[in-house]
Amino acid sequence: MSVTETSDLRAFARSRQKPVKKTVRQLNKVAVHYNNTLGWRFRSSSAQDEAVIQEIGKELMLLQADKAALKAELNQVPVAPQYLTTRRGAGRAFAPVLEVMRAHLGFSLRPNQIACALALLRGECVELSTGEGKTLAAGLAAMVAARSGVSTHVITVNDYLANRDFNIIKPMADAIGVTISVLQQNQSDTEKMAAYNSDIVYGTNKVFVFDHLRDLREKRISRRPKIRQMGQVLGIVDELDSVLIDDATVPMILSEPASQVPNSDLRLFTALLEFISNLDADTQISKDPYGSWRLTRSGIAALEDFAQKVQHPIAAYDDLIRLAEQAIQAKWGYRAGIHYLVDDGELKLIDQATGRIMPDRKWAYGQHQMVELVAGVDVSPENRTVGQITLQKFFRQYRVLSGLTGTAKECRGEIWSVYDLLVRPISAHKPSRLEDWGLKVFNTSRAKWDLVAQLAIEQASTRAVLIGVGDVIEAEELRVVFEALGRRVDVLDALHEQQEAEIIGRAGLAGHITVATHLAGRGTDIKIDEKVRDNGGLHVIIASVMASSRLERQLFGRSGRQGDPGSYQRLLSLEDRGLREGAFSVFRYFWTLMLSLRVMPGFALAQIQAERDRNARGMRFRALFREQELVQHLGYH
Repeated sequence: MSVTETSDLRAFARSRQKPVKKTVRQLNKVAVHYNNTLGWRFRSSSAQDEAVIQEIGKELMLLQADKAALKAELNQVPVAPQYLTTRRGAGRAFAPVLEVMRAHLGFSLRPNQIACALALLRGECVELSTGEGKTLAAGLAAMVAARSGVSTHVITVNDYLANRDFNIIKPMADAIGVTISVLQQNQSDTEKMAAYNSDIVYGTNKVFVFDHLRDLREKRISRRPKIRQMGQVLGIVDELDSVLIDDATVPMILSEPASQVPNSDLRLFTALLEFISNLDADTQISKDPYGSWRLTRSGIAALEDFAQKVQHPIAAYDDLIRLAEQAIQAKWGYRAGIHYLVDDGELKLIDQATGRIMPDRKWAYGQHQMVELVAGVDVSPENRTVGQITLQKFFRQYRVLSGLTGTAKECRGEIWSVYDLLVRPISAHKPSRLEDWGLKVFNTSRAKWDLVAQLAIEQASTRAVLIGVGDVIEAEELRVVFEALGRRVDVLDALHEQQEAEIIGRAGLAGHITVATHLAGRGTDIKIDEKVRDNGGLHVIIASVMASSRLERQLFGRSGRQGDPGSYQRLLSLEDRGLREGAFSVFRYFWTLMLSLRVMPGFALAQIQAERDRNARGMRFRALFREQELVQHLGYH
């Protein structure tokens, strides 16, 4: 697709019998790696938005001066989709929608928000600073497209944001005459079909994907399938890096209960957990370059001896090695409060990208059951897979895919190489006043927590404080420290996500301290009161080593929004999970040593995070190419 025209944007007729979607092309490994490292550097958008925005402004002034003209314009035949971002079409397409938005919101959208909407309609990934109004920019693009007959999906990272954004945009969509709906996980098939009939559909990535899988299954097993979705024309992905990068390797698997776990399997799982508990951690198990547990040659030899005593058909096959390594992961790799929670006697997984509970998700058969045995809960039935797809493939099926985020520059090569999306930075409307108070490294977690609590209480005397931690366990450790000091704090993590809106609503008030996992780093808007603004704004303390510099930027991006004052600092310890876990290369040993010696600590930390990013990217590429091979050989969906 050209980067200057919306040549792929069309008003396709919506159909359940023949839903519109793009054929996903095969990706070449050499081309992907080239585009990820070098190719993206030679691509840039040549769009001249200034002239287009000026044309929109002229048309908008005419409509503001003549209300009858606005009413007439809303009743006219819409602009054809391919002209929505051109000078000759953008004025008529955008101005009526912008005027309706101004009337409902009480303020006009800024030029950088209009530029963001133009880029979304061209099929680009917009990087726009936190707090610049991405929700309204995405809503503007969706309404302009829908008014021209383009079926539009707006994809968010969680139900809270989907509902929030839908409620913001709905009155304006109603006023311009386009239909809008929001998808919920607990909706019936009839309700979902009605929702998909709308011009604009809001929902989470997981709801869209699983409905797609259910539709594929319906077509396979029924002569009169009850199809939900109407095609994939324009997809606008909010927090694109979270959906298309962080979640890319998570398989979207549609399954249904099959049968109770056979007693022979339970005995095998129990025996494997006992077997790996007796292995020598130094010589018989190790981690591969990607942080996964593996048996060494000595460990495999021990497993061969173990297999001779096992009365199970799998004992004679190499699959026993896979199960043994899953047992190691269950015993030492997956930890309560980090990777899963036990709630009402049920094991629930925690999304590592968002910190949220994933109630409908399970690990593979064997892995999940062994973690349940370790956690001491009832073993759940075996599930049968009836369909699966990766997020990478699903979103590449949209005829036009676009997205927006505040943190795209770190992964712009991957976004271009896999999704053909250019990352287009758009400037904030005001200069940033966010202050960096530096990085301090402690030897122990206890020393770190004590100073974090002390500094937070000091700053909260006149300001609001947000403390970012890595997981539920760290959030609880810090809460206990505050409790010992007689200070109440709000905790926002996977245990308290039902209270998210309430906690975020008071997080910007003077005197409040909020401890949060990276739940608070996505899409949330912490509004500060006047006292906080006058005394320096929200202060953010990043108190854990994050897996990526993007996660850090998301957290401290809660402060200094829209030109407000703000500050952040990083207080870390050498005992942080982000430093201790994962495979150690020679380079990582070196940079960890530099960090422990406090020699260029900021640079050393950046190199550690960059290496973890490279490893994660390698895993995503392998998942992508593996899926392509399965499609070729097995007709896999």
